[in-house]
Amino acid sequence: KDPGMMDFVPGTTFTDPQVASVGLTEEAAKEKYGARKVCIAFKELKETDRAICDNIDEGYIKVVYLKGNYKILGASISSPVAGELIAEISVAMKSKMSFDMLATVIHTYPSHSFALQAMAAELYYEKLVKLKPILNFLKKIGL
Repeated sequence: KDPGMMDFVPGTTFTDPQVASVGLTEEAAKEKYGARKVCIAFKELKETDRAICDNIDEGYIKVVYLKGNYKILGASISSPVAGELIAEISVAMKSKMSFDMLATVIHTYPSHSFALQAMAAELYYEKLVKLKPILNFLKKIGL
């Protein structure tokens, strides 16, 4: 028996829309790690391209992760396909993929899962911007 296995088991309630979650809630994560160390990525479904194509105006994707290393601590999703989307987060958590690195996994467009890649890409871009001064310094010294 893997004692940490239950952390990665997603749950879905098959209502309309579906509601799914995995891992820690925002509140539980802040209690465990402290509010300063926990970050939230949140996107309303109506802001995603697939939802626009399908005229979906309710739902959300919320990912809880650690500041600094972007470790995914949990997620909750309300969407017509929440059960499918939460599985991707569960796989990322189990494989120890950080949330920002989910941006490097190519998703079909415009799929519902593309929203996860777009959310992760925002963090990935922020990380690259922070590293730009270091890159400029390394270029300056010829490395």
